[in-house]
Amino acid sequence: MKKFLLSMLAGMMALGVMAQSGKLTVSGAYKGLGDSVRVFLVDASGEMLVQESRAVAGDQLDMTFDLDDAAMLYVFGLKDGQLSLENGFAIPALPDEHAVIEGEGEDYTMGGSQFYRDYNEASNLIKAPQEAARAFVKECQNKFIQGVPKEEIDKEYEEKYPALEQALADAVLGYVKAHPDADASAMLLSDLGEDADHIKEGAALLTERARGSVAANMYKGILAAIEKEKANQAVQEGLEGNLAPDFTLNDINGKPLALSSLRGKWVILDFWGSWCSWCIKGMPKMKEYYAKYQDKLEILGVDCNDTVEKWKNAVAKHEIPWLHVYWDKEKGDNPVELYAVRGFPTKVIINPEGKVVKTIVGEDPAFYGYLDEVLK
Repeated sequence: MKKFLLSMLAGMMALGVMAQSGKLTVSGAYKGLGDSVRVFLVDASGEMLVQESRAVAGDQLDMTFDLDDAAMLYVFGLKDGQLSLENGFAIPALPDEHAVIEGEGEDYTMGGSQFYRDYNEASNLIKAPQEAARAFVKECQNKFIQGVPKEEIDKEYEEKYPALEQALADAVLGYVKAHPDADASAMLLSDLGEDADHIKEGAALLTERARGSVAANMYKGILAAIEKEKANQAVQEGLEGNLAPDFTLNDINGKPLALSSLRGKWVILDFWGSWCSWCIKGMPKMKEYYAKYQDKLEILGVDCNDTVEKWKNAVAKHEIPWLHVYWDKEKGDNPVELYAVRGFPTKVIINPEGKVVKTIVGEDPAFYGYLDEVLK
């Protein structure tokens, strides 16, 4: 799943959009949640606003959230203390709105305020093409996990996905054209994901009022994130062949550790977090390669978006043997900005002379192939 690391403030100011403070309430009955749920509230940039567990009484929902702007709300049940992704729901979140959720699994409806009634209608109209696109993406992900070569998956994706993307866009734009003044139409554009051209096409169909609504902040935030993503990619490409920007952060023992102190070996900067499932899934393979090339290679894990306690617990739990530093957003150097990190995990490969030679985003087999190529 891509996470864009950027502030929404600049984007919202540039677009001339005003947010509002208020409360979102969620009620209804969603079967099978048990007695507690895990709640995530995420804004359009991918920033986590709320991440917490909440008690529920049977299947009954009774939740309130302080909210300043458009976001997405994810509610998942817990099974044996673990997150159950198959048992939960996701809805858009707006301040001063009331959502009533009824159903179970993926078969649930949204009611309550006019916004949610309209959005439920819109969601039903785009459901078939949306599910087809999601199923294909999931199929590609499963093939990746099973070890199918990335080049083969990319080829199939490029051949098949554009038609699925267009079918979804046609459904979304059809609803927006028929309901140009609805807040649900403005929100629905965010269902187009990273399809910036179709989002802009849909925005042009909206009335001036709808384009200025809080609901519209979601698609505007996504467009701002896409532009930031492009800028970050350009920065990363510009780093290749140049000296790696130096930084100093505290290691797991609280002592300052400078990246430049590792010069003389190949260095992997691994930007990760305990919350990142793909980061954790990649740890066994990373350990294998660390042991394989330890005489030539050093790995410096840069923990992001964790508390110090969660960071240290994750290092201990997963028995991660390489060097670690902690990125404190409130103080010290900012390697995330220096290396334009735009997703997790991000691995930056630095040669013994201290120059960046490659940046790989995601848990990609090409990373290990490249290490074999340069370190064998």
